[in-house]
Amino acid sequence: MQDLIKQYTTTLRQLREAQKDAKEEDVKILTDMISDISYSLEWMKKTRRPGNRRGVERLAAYQRERACDPLLMQRYFRSMDDNLYEWDSHQQEHVVGEWDKIRLEDALSLLTKREREVYLMSRGYCLTYREIARYLNITCSTVQSMIERAEKKIARQVNESLFCNCG
Repeated sequence: MQDLIKQYTTTLRQLREAQKDAKEEDVKILTDMISDISYSLEWMKKTRRPGNRRGVERLAAYQRERACDPLLMQRYFRSMDDNLYEWDSHQQEHVVGEWDKIRLEDALSLLTKREREVYLMSRGYCLTYREIARYLNITCSTVQSMIERAEKKIARQVNESLFCNCG
């Protein structure tokens, strides 16, 4: 990485020199090139996206943690017997163990029917908020607030439940 940074620094220096002697129509192109190289250099040196105030390691806990393992949730959803939606063409899988199924059902037990439906569409089927909103004739912000509320309930249940803490 250090070699790449040196090469970019050299290129940046050469571009700035070329910009001094360039014709008026070439100055715009060189300015854009200098901007791109500077952006890339800052990203490489600081190891994070330029302009961001904080990296992902400094996000609040609720922004980086998930209440349940998303892959386990997807396997659970595919192992359910009922096909709720006509657009759902998944084959039933039996990959989720009985104990995992009990723990997931316990974690989801506090959700209302509508919250559970929205949460499973999002985390089980990996649908976007917009797709869920379109299927259920609600707004995207409603979907977002329902999922946030469901994740809070699930996190609380996971922390307090004996089923979820075992295993």
